[in-house]
Amino acid sequence: MSYIQKMKCTGEFQEWIDKLDRSLRIRIDQRIQRLIDGNPGLHRRFDNLLEIKWKTGKMGSFRVYCAEFEGTILLFGGHKDTQTKDIANAKALFEGIRNGKIGTEAYE
Repeated sequence: MSYIQKMKCTGEFQEWIDKLDRSLRIRIDQRIQRLIDGNPGLHRRFDNLLEIKWKTGKMGSFRVYCAEFEGTILLFGGHKDTQTKDIANAKALFEGIRNGKIGTEAYE
């Protein structure tokens, strides 16, 4: 049984993941599946967000930012090098979703 019943994403998240190479997208999808199954792995919670993080060896550390609101929403993704900016973007996206100004789509 899955821990998360409904997984959605922002257009910004989908654009980010679509730009990555196939092997990295597969690794991210595997981590998202772990989250769905109730095992987020290395993560931290802050300001109503969940930051899932992992190292990919020579490519460095990546982050995916999520929030719980009418299901779980994949807000934004990024790299350790852009973490401060990525967190600000994720917070702004979440605020827009809560205020009904930003929509989401099913994550597949």
